[in-house]
Amino acid sequence: MRVIAIIPARLNSSRFPRKLLEKLKGIPIIVMTYQNLLSMNIFDEIIVATDSEEISNIVKINGGKVFITKKRHQCGSDRVSEASRNYKSDIVINVQGDEPFVSKISLKKIINFFKNNSNRDITVVSLAYRTNNSKIINDENCVKVVLDKNNFAMYFSRSKIPFIRNFDDGFNFHIHVGVYGFLSQSIIQFSSFKPSKLEKIEMLECIRFIENGQKIKILQIEKPTIGIDTPNDLIKAKKYLDSIGDV
Repeated sequence: MRVIAIIPARLNSSRFPRKLLEKLKGIPIIVMTYQNLLSMNIFDEIIVATDSEEISNIVKINGGKVFITKKRHQCGSDRVSEASRNYKSDIVINVQGDEPFVSKISLKKIINFFKNNSNRDITVVSLAYRTNNSKIINDENCVKVVLDKNNFAMYFSRSKIPFIRNFDDGFNFHIHVGVYGFLSQSIIQFSSFKPSKLEKIEMLECIRFIENGQKIKILQIEKPTIGIDTPNDLIKAKKYLDSIGDV
């Protein structure tokens, strides 16, 4: 199976404009994300999909491959869908440009799921980890996901779900990690759906699949990653790199 990674990269994020050009250890975040995936040696091809000439130039200078997309897309997966039509693949992994620390173990878990699963009815896979950390649970930038008994996503929200009416101090919430694996036809199908009502309310692209009656399989990972959604996340990322030394 041919596996490609596509990194959607928008310059003007509403929460943190130009964040992908911010630097960690002197390296732009988008370049660090690309280099992290390249070092894993698990992809047949890695492409940065962007509407920004500025991002394109800095990725190319650092040896990366770029696909220039349309200026306007509703979300990262729409951008990935446009780019994916130009590259041969069986599996498309969508890694957000602001996820420079995503682990090889997590991405291999997605790839191996598709390779080992003969059920082609499961076409979209994503990741989550468990926590009872109240700071994370109450953070609207940390997306919560509720699962059914077979680990399919029932709903995603920035709100604290499920609501704990009957207190259980041992309950762990599932926090979604914004990395997706698609069978190649399903990423095309995703962009054929119009942005859904709940997707637009929550500003969460993953809800579009659920509102259109599709399933998303959630795989558990042990350790959360540091996604860079806000300036405060950038501070956390810098502290993390300082704690582990050179990368």
